[in-house]
Amino acid sequence: MPIASTKKKVIYSDRVPRSSSPHCHGVVAGGLLFVSGIPGFEAGEPKVKQGDFAAQMRACLTNVGYILEEAGCTFADVAKVNVFLDRRADFQVMNDIYREFFGTDPASWPARTTVEARLPRPDFLLEIECVALIPD
Repeated sequence: MPIASTKKKVIYSDRVPRSSSPHCHGVVAGGLLFVSGIPGFEAGEPKVKQGDFAAQMRACLTNVGYILEEAGCTFADVAKVNVFLDRRADFQVMNDIYREFFGTDPASWPARTTVEARLPRPDFLLEIECVALIPD
């Protein structure tokens, strides 16, 4: 039986802004990709997408998609998602946009936890982190 590698590989996407915080976009270890918490940054810029919650949600998942792609994954490879919402009132909008990226078939959805949380910046309306399986 093969033994999983204990080495890790740090992942960055050039299409996702880097934070000034001490963390990377993701880490590949043991056949999994662990994506750090990603806010709704505008493409290529370390500033939050202006507009309503829906604009930040789409920007956030677009950036998550770029990180998945950098590691050779797609949204179909995601096994677990954690969503941190600034306002519980955005839950239904979050679900609607989530389906745009993860599909409408419940059999394809990853496990998910959604919590209302105080986020690190007042302009963050959400943050998403996930774990994906690295395809063979």
